[in-house]
Amino acid sequence: MQSVEIQGLDRVVKALEDLPGTLREARAQVMEEMGEELLGAVQQRIGGTGRIAGAQDYHVGSGKGYVAVRAKAKTDLGRYAAGYVTNALEGGHEIRKPANAGARSRAKLSRVPGKYMYRDTGELEAERLAETAAERIEQAAVQALEGES
Repeated sequence: MQSVEIQGLDRVVKALEDLPGTLREARAQVMEEMGEELLGAVQQRIGGTGRIAGAQDYHVGSGKGYVAVRAKAKTDLGRYAAGYVTNALEGGHEIRKPANAGARSRAKLSRVPGKYMYRDTGELEAERLAETAAERIEQAAVQALEGES
């Protein structure tokens, strides 16, 4: 009777079974780091004294599949919510009209142009960060498989 003995197959099977958990952990770690980097980029684009930039935060999705930078919830900047101020800064806003009916406005424009700090950061940083994230997750998968064999 002939027989074939395969050694190490159980280690390979175990590594493959553990791979989804390893990938989830790597993705979560990469998303946290991407959030910090995107937050810094958005804050830099906001500029100013730091009041509005300090009211920003990043949020990683519950499935660890995305990261978003947005205004902190339940935070006020003066009389207005941080999200309201951030939206006005992002997309621009109308200039207030003079209170007196006969008064002329000194403003040259009817709207303040937006800074588009979210949009521009996303367009410029997204592709680079996605490539870096994919490489890091791939490295974690390779290390998990090579470490077990």
